[in-house]
Formats: sequence, C-alpha cells, structure tokens
Amino acid sequence: MTHQLLPFRATEILQIVHLLDNPVVLYSGSQAHESSYAILAFSPRQQQTCHSRSDIRQLAERIQATPSVARKSTAISDTAAPSPRFRSGWAGYFSYEASLHTSNRSHQTPLAEFFYYPVTVELCLQSDRCTLHNPQHLPGSELENWLQQLQQALQQRTNKSASPDNIPQPRHWQPAWNAGQYQQAFERTRHYLRAGDCYQVNLAMPFTCNADLTNASPVPLFERFQPLFGAYFHSRTTTLFSVSPERFIRIQGNRLETRPIKGTIKRGRDAAEDEQHRQWLAASEKNRAENLMIVDLLRNDLSRHAEPFSVTVDQLFHIETHANVHHMVSTISAVKRADVSAADIIIDALPGGSITGAPKLRAMEIIAELEVQPRGPYCGSLGYFDDAGHSDLNILIRTIVARPQGAECWGGGGVVMDSTWEDEWQEIHTKVQRILDTPL
Repeated sequence: MTHQLLPFRATEILQIVHLLDNPVVLYSGSQAHESSYAILAFSPRQQQTCHSRSDIRQLAERIQATPSVARKSTAISDTAAPSPRFRSGWAGYFSYEASLHTSNRSHQTPLAEFFYYPVTVELCLQSDRCTLHNPQHLPGSELENWLQQLQQALQQRTNKSASPDNIPQPRHWQPAWNAGQYQQAFERTRHYLRAGDCYQVNLAMPFTCNADLTNASPVPLFERFQPLFGAYFHSRTTTLFSVSPERFIRIQGNRLETRPIKGTIKRGRDAAEDEQHRQWLAASEKNRAENLMIVDLLRNDLSRHAEPFSVTVDQLFHIETHANVHHMVSTISAVKRADVSAADIIIDALPGGSITGAPKLRAMEIIAELEVQPRGPYCGSLGYFDDAGHSDLNILIRTIVARPQGAECWGGGGVVMDSTWEDEWQEIHTKVQRILDTPL
C-alpha cells in the first residue's frame, strides 16, 4: 500500500513537528482557511550539507541519481499519475550564496542542506486528517518505528504543555540599520543606478534577536499568515521558519513555472481602504515597471534550460492578497529541455531574480558591497526534488533564520530611480513587522 490514513489529527501533528528528527514541513495556506494543507517529512535516510561549490555539484548528482518511483517497474496503478505534492525524495534549502555566481571559497555556515525522506505525511488541515505516503513500499517494521516517533513526540508535548517555557513569547528584534544608515545605503544604490550599472537593485537588511528560537514551533506563524509557500526546516545547524508568499520555480513533468513578486502595498484598515490599496497597486506604473524588469530577467533564466521559443508570460501584474500586504505577481512558464535535470535548472537559476535586481550579476555585486553581512538562507530557496520527478521551491523571504546564538529576519525591496528612501524604509517594515510581532 502506498498510502494509508493515520489515527492522528492533522492539527495535533502540526503542533509537534519541531520535536521530530530533522523535520521539514511544506505549508500551503489559504486566507479563507478552506484548502490549507501541509506535508511533513522527518527521520531522513540520507543527508547532504554543502559548504562549497563542489559540495553543491555533488548534491545535484545525488538528486539526479536517485531512482525515480514513477519509472520503477514495481510502480502500481495509484502511482501512475504522480501527485504534484511531495511524497518522497530530497527536501531542504539553498542559501542565497549557493549561487554559482558567488565566490568559490568554502563557507563556514552551510550553502545548502538537504535530506532524503522515503515517506511523508500529508496533513489536511480542513478535514483534520493525516495520510501516510509510502511510495517506496517500506516494510511494516520500518513504518512502525517511524510511527513510534510521532507517538513519542505527541506524548512529549503532552508532558511539557503545562510548562511556561513552552508558551510562545514575544521577542525583541533590533534592526541592523537605523533610518539614517539605511538612507546612506539607499543613496549609494541610487549612485549605481544613475551610473548605469543596474536599473533595479534589491536592498535588504536584517533584524536580529538574541533568543535561541531553534526549538520553537512554527505553528504561530503558519496560523497567523496562512502562507502560500510556507515552510519549516530544522537541522543540527539551522532552523528556518518561512511564511513566504513567493514561488521560485516549479517543475511538473516538462513544464517550468516561476511566479516573481515585485510590487507591494500594506493591507487597509477596513474593507474599503483595503480595496483602494489593491486598486492603487494594480494601476501603479512604477510597480508595473519594476515587475516587468524582473519578468524579463526570469524569462532569460528559464530560457537557458527550455525548448527554443517555449518561454511564455502567462499572467502579468496579478494582484495577490496576503495576511499583511497585497503583492503584484506575474507568472512565466516554459517547456523543459529533455537533456537537463531539475537540480541543474534550480541551481543554475539561483538566486531568484526578484530578490537581486537587474542585471542580476551586477546587482549581486552591489548587494555584497552595501549590505551589512551575507544573506545566508534569506533570499535562497526551500523546497523539494520528488522521486516522481517533480520539484517546487519557494523564495526564502518573510523568513526567520534561527541558530542557538540568535535569530535574524530580513526585509528588503527593489530600488529603482524613482524610489524614495522613506517609502522603501517603510516597505521593509510593512513586510516583516507582523512576523517580528508574532510570539514564538
């Protein structure tokens, strides 16, 4: 049997994911809470931690060498049409610096961390049901050990639930720049724009917190934001809490799709003001121009591994509503060439153009010069390479990166010639303040 209903409630399993062994959660929310679901994987069989370009190449080779469930002769009828959701395979993240465009030196913190998971649990949060997916046909003894970990984590949460240490706490976050320091970096960015180096640069800064959040639950953030491309990842070195609204690249069969965001306005105080904000963003020539710059950049990125003349802009300047903001989103697709792997496509396109600027390489050089520190996982990508041959990765924005010594959460925005530092400074806070205010 490749799938079976488990005797657990989806909502109670979501509450204990942070207590499991090397877990990853892929969360897809809905502002109406009508179709929210999550995919949980834990207790991986293999791991690849990358500190250099050669490590990343090795990861790509391991992903490509993994036997595809969809092509196995033992595949049965209910796996003949692969699900677009993660069932088994490699899942993890690439940092912003994992790009082949950045330095070839070895990095102390990981450039990428991926785990191989043979089974997953789908959590349907509307029906509160849990379904185990076992496309590798693991024997019952292995599944029993795996299920025992779930039961132990549930019992552990019950034993700890009364402790004050397990109640989410408000956290104190400190911006890396004050307004004057941000203005200086903004003016340096404008200098490069005037000189013709770039026509858009995504300038960002971190907010830091001294608390150890590595053992915190992602549930408060998931429930508050209902992110489209949310995720949680926990390893020995890094914990990621992501409420990302943005897809990087999805690969489904021979179809490639990317959905860049460029253009933001805060939600209104009431329904009337909220609709005014939506209409303003939809009509904004400045935001349309910024969005189109990134659409052109990503058309080029996709074309490198696409069939000739197959790149298509499916939707331009669509307005999407999220918990704290409205965003302008476009969708670009292409037909994948048969001679390239999913891992090669993703790695070659890193990092996403919506969080660099354009032209990409010069924008990345300016970012490296002006920002206070390397971005790390922020503006990288988290997602999966499924054994059935499909992949889906987000852009790691609206993300907390936690390590034992502290945590950081970055905010940024695209700077163009008619940007003002005051508007960009406010936009950074609009994007992340609600995350920073969420007790963890």
